[in-house]
Amino acid sequence: MDMEKSTENKESRDSSLTDMVEQVQSEKIRNYINGRVIPQMKWYSSKSRECKRKYYRCMTISILLGILIPVISVFADGAIEVKALLAFLGAAVTADNAYLSLHNFKDLWLDYRITRERLLRTLYCYFNDAGIFSQGNTQAEKDVLLVNVCEEELIRENNGWQSSMKE
Repeated sequence: MDMEKSTENKESRDSSLTDMVEQVQSEKIRNYINGRVIPQMKWYSSKSRECKRKYYRCMTISILLGILIPVISVFADGAIEVKALLAFLGAAVTADNAYLSLHNFKDLWLDYRITRERLLRTLYCYFNDAGIFSQGNTQAEKDVLLVNVCEEELIRENNGWQSSMKE
């Protein structure tokens, strides 16, 4: 049920966004939003969901395997098979945590989501002459400001990604 509600909300937001884009006077800016900003937002949304799923999956596996270790050790009778199983479970938890650390799914999930939300907020401010778009600029100046703000956000996220890859 929650998934259906989430899908309905997303479709409603997407429809609302599409309606707002259609009201933009400049064809150049409409094309920029439809051809650059919205596809980037969809990409960030998709990658965010993917990283979130991977993070939750890995954490769940790690937690469940970690829980098994003390439970099995309580019933251990000193048999080599039980010792081997405990060693395997401990190694699996360590490997899972190393995989999580290596791929940084949680940070990527949050960074992608934040970038998508910042782009969305920028569009909503632009459409509603709010925030930095309310400062009495001409429409042409607001259009240029929109492109600059969106591109700055994309560059910021990309630079963050590049620096994390270098570390």
